[in-house]
Amino acid sequence: MTEELLPRPMVLEEFTPLVGKIVRVDCEPRNVDLTLVEAAPLPDRGATPRPPFVVIFHSDPKVKLLAGIYAMRSGSFGPALVYLENTVPPRDAVPGHYYQAVFN
Repeated sequence: MTEELLPRPMVLEEFTPLVGKIVRVDCEPRNVDLTLVEAAPLPDRGATPRPPFVVIFHSDPKVKLLAGIYAMRSGSFGPALVYLENTVPPRDAVPGHYYQAVFN
């Protein structure tokens, strides 16, 4: 039996052990591997259910994802739905594409 995957609240501590690791993203026509390059807190700007944070992923230059919601997994993490959008590469970035997910 396959259960429907639904969005859920996530916290920074779920992502910090994955920094530097490969995260598998469910895509069509085939799955894509991204590297989680950063997981960092954001300034807290008020009453929120959890402290806000951002995660940054990197893909090979041959891989280009569109902004959208993707199911991700890595080791014991996931599957979890995460909204990714393109972002500018960090200074001294490895060639490829960069994506961010902001949780606030």
